[in-house]
Amino acid sequence: MSKAYPMGRALDLMRQNWPEAVSVETELFLSMNRFSEILDKNCSKEVEAYGLTNGSFEVLVALRSQPENGEMSPSDLYQSLLMTSGGMTKILKQLEADGLVERIDHETDKRSKMVRLTPLGKSTVEKAMESVMAGDRRVIYQNLTKEEVQSLRNTLLEVVLKLGV
Repeated sequence: MSKAYPMGRALDLMRQNWPEAVSVETELFLSMNRFSEILDKNCSKEVEAYGLTNGSFEVLVALRSQPENGEMSPSDLYQSLLMTSGGMTKILKQLEADGLVERIDHETDKRSKMVRLTPLGKSTVEKAMESVMAGDRRVIYQNLTKEEVQSLRNTLLEVVLKLGV
């Protein structure tokens, strides 16, 4: 898990030594940050078994979520995943070398290429997603009831949708 102090200890230290920085919003942010860190680490562990990083897994998930051929332009990919173009290029080169994606000509713009999921990429991301989801369930349901999970999901989803992100 995290090498950071357990959340309770971190908040106790803040309350004792910097009480003006402690608020509902601070506790919310720190809690979400820690929870995200736990899920990211779980994802890393699960996708590593498939030769993937979190970034390459996200690219494959984005492509798998597309209709029919599972293809997107590199710029659409990096914008949808909040990555830099340089970071995306590195990931795409590795995925292509591994046979998980292929670069194909754009139908209308011959100057650009599209990124398409290969059959191997599709099966790999589907298996990796099953593993990630199983790991997430273990982490979440060890600590929360189904009702708590549903409530947390509803609240976070509502916030993200309202923010438009």
